[in-house]
Parts: sequence; C-alpha cells; structure tokens
Amino acid sequence: MTAFKDLGLAPEVQQALDELGYEEPTPIQEQAIPELLNGHDVIGQAQTGTGKTAAFGLPLLQHLDPSSDEVQAVVLTPTRELCIQVTQALRAYAEHLDVEIVAVFGGAPIRSQQAQLRAGAQVVVATVGRMMDLMSRRSLVLTAARYVVLDEADEMLDLGFIEDVEKILRMCPSGRQTALFSATIPPPISRLAEGYMYDPTTLRISLKTLTVDAIAQAFLEVPAKEKASRLVELLRAEEPEQAIIFCRTKIGAARLEKTLKSKNLDVKALHGDLSQGSRDGVMIAFKDHRVRLLVATDIAARGLDIEHVTHVINYDVPASSDAYVHRIGRTGRVGRTGRAITLVTPSQRNEIGRIERDVKTSIDEWESPEERLEHAPKPRRRERGRPHGNGAAKADAPAGKAVKLFVNRGERSGIDEEDLRWALREGAVLPEEAIHDVRVLHRFSFVEVAPDQAERAVEFLDGTKLKGKEIRLEIANS
Repeated sequence: MTAFKDLGLAPEVQQALDELGYEEPTPIQEQAIPELLNGHDVIGQAQTGTGKTAAFGLPLLQHLDPSSDEVQAVVLTPTRELCIQVTQALRAYAEHLDVEIVAVFGGAPIRSQQAQLRAGAQVVVATVGRMMDLMSRRSLVLTAARYVVLDEADEMLDLGFIEDVEKILRMCPSGRQTALFSATIPPPISRLAEGYMYDPTTLRISLKTLTVDAIAQAFLEVPAKEKASRLVELLRAEEPEQAIIFCRTKIGAARLEKTLKSKNLDVKALHGDLSQGSRDGVMIAFKDHRVRLLVATDIAARGLDIEHVTHVINYDVPASSDAYVHRIGRTGRVGRTGRAITLVTPSQRNEIGRIERDVKTSIDEWESPEERLEHAPKPRRRERGRPHGNGAAKADAPAGKAVKLFVNRGERSGIDEEDLRWALREGAVLPEEAIHDVRVLHRFSFVEVAPDQAERAVEFLDGTKLKGKEIRLEIANS
C-alpha cells in the first residue's frame, strides 16, 4: 500500500504530514499528487470526504518559491466557508515552509485583505466575487500565478460564477498548471476544462470508495414522534468526538438545535436562515473543536471539510443516494474509520434498501457500542490479570517489525502516555516488553506493539473506556 512518503513530497511537507498523523493517502491523493508534482493539469471528479484539499494543496506548496513575494498560486472556491477551510488546511501543511497564505472572501473588510496582499502572499485562497473585486481595484495581480485550482467547480456553476472564473483564468499566465475538482462534471464544466486546461489527466473516485472502505454504516428504526428522544439516547450511547447531524429543512434544523440544547448537549446549528457572520462563527467553532455537535442542512454544510468528525447522523433520510454519499463522506477521514447512522421511521424502512442498492453497500441495524463489542470476534481465551513469568515475557518478544495501532483519543481527551501503557498492560494484559512506543498527539495517539500482540490489543481494548472516554483502536495501516 502506498504511503505519503512514497509520493515524492518535499521533506518540509512530509514533516508536517507526519506531525498531523497522515500516513496513507486516500485514492484521490494517491492518484492526483504524482500527476500534479509532474506538472500535469488534472481534473478530479471527487466528492467531499475524499481528501481533495491535500490532493491539490501538497503539490501546490511544493511549487512555490518562498524568496518571491508575488502571488504564485490561486485556489478559487464557491463559498467563504470552503475558502476558510482550505486556507486552514494549507497553513497546516505549510507549517515548515516560509510562505504566506492569505484568504480573501466577501463579508469581511476588504481593506484588511488588501493590506495582507500588499505585505506579500505566495498563495491566495479566494471566493470568486471577492477576487474579482480585488482585481478590479488592482490590489491583486495574477501575472505570476502559475498554479491555479478550481475547487468544487460544479457549485461555482450552480451559483452563476463560471463567467467570472473564465475572466480570472484569462488573467493568469498561459503556461500555468490548472487543477479542477468537482463532484460532478456537467457539460459547462467540461467546456471550461477544454478551453482553459492543457491535456488534463482525468481522475474519478467512485461512490464505493467513499462509503464502504472507511465508514461503518447503520440505521435505527424509530417511531416518528420519538425521533428527537431516540437521537439523544443514540448520542449518549455513541459518545461521538464530533458529529454532524443532518436535517432536511432549515426549520427542522433550528428546532432540533433547541431540543438538543434543552437536554444540555453541546450543539449549534448551521442553516440558511443564519446571517453570514453567524454561519462563519458556527463553522469555525466546530472546526476548532469548541462545539461537539453540529446540526446542519445539506446546503449549509456544502463544502464542510473537517477531519476529526467521528459520526454523521442522518436525522432525516437524505433525498437521494447521492446526497447520502455526500453526507456520510464527512466522516472516516485521515485513514480512520467513521460511523454513519440513519434514523428511519417504519414507513421509510424501504429507503435503506434503495440506498444499499444504489451505492452498493451494506447498512446494518444499529447496535450500541456494548453490543458491537459483544458481537465482535472473541479473542483467544486467556485469564485476564494473570501474572507473566519470565518464560511468558520471553515468548512475547517481538519477532519482527512493530505494528502501529491508531487510538482515537489524545491530549485533548486528557489521556497521556502512561494511561495508554496502563491500558495495554492491564486491559489487554500485554507484557511491558511488547509495548515498543507510545506517541500521544492532540486529537489522537499511536502505539507500537509486538506483531503477535497487535490483534490482542485491538480485541481487548477497542470500544472500552479510558478515563471515562470510549476508545477505538485499529491497526493504523488497515
């Protein structure tokens, strides 16, 4: 299996990925990064949740010349929410590069953005309207922009921005490299690519890759009048690190937010009736992990790309199978598993079968974490807490390269290295010498154990609690 370190990224970029815990690229990253590093234009047909920001962002950073203050790369986005998120991701990837990344978008003071541009920026991430405004004021010059990305091009089309996108592309050098990412490729997007891209490589990521490989899916049948109360029970049972709860309407999202708040749950809503400033505040608070639960409509959540979402819950059944894929693609990121749970009333039960057929996936009936653990494959029988003599410890000595395990908790959950070592020793009854390395990061951790102890650690500890928090363990490269 390909690793990020095999893709030819610069050491400074690779260092940032190591610190973020990125090990294996997603399919779109594995395919797009080498093409873009080699200077080719790329059309990536990929939905939210496939990791496309890193797919175009890592090669973008590698093409920059830090010694020049000119704008060398441009990322166009349809919405300010996506503009902010892309900027935050690029800044994380550029942690060890001496480059300036500036976001420009409507609804914020244009003078402060002009000042940032005057101070020098190698990368500009922009909404289409604000970029046009800054260009008309001669505050933004694109004559040196040799790397251009169009992110979520189909939404730019839906919002009526394509003519402005063409004007922006005409202001960039003819010898530029262009990457276009879009969930769908309707005829106007195809024509745009034909007119403004040079012999592009087209990459497509299938629905199956999004749903089956990284996301455990389930449904819960509930009476219509009990949906809200059963949702509260579900949230308390699952204990998500962060969850997005999807509603069909703005009114429904606002009403559900009020209901969940009345149950003392940490929740905010994201929907079209909020002011733009309020929407920005909610989105940034959720991304910064200051809010655990986000109630959202499909339109408001378009482009929402947050890596540490552990659960997506469909409070209302999505209108189509495509919408289902878009929704659940917001979990299962960075090589981790995620959970997607859909609430259905008895009259909607057939909708689950339709989604399973369309997406070619399996959606099982929901079980609580305790039931899932009970029904998981049982480990080999061994008396727990049994003391290990010298012979047992010697037999457990590593017989090869250590196996790395991913743990979904880190410093933010109040867990430190000794806590994890204790869990491995006392919970999974591993000998001390079988525990090779423990690395605790902010949101998650990695532990390395002897190869013959890895499955045992997962079987005994996955789904149990440490310091009152449910922990999930999995082999990191699985």
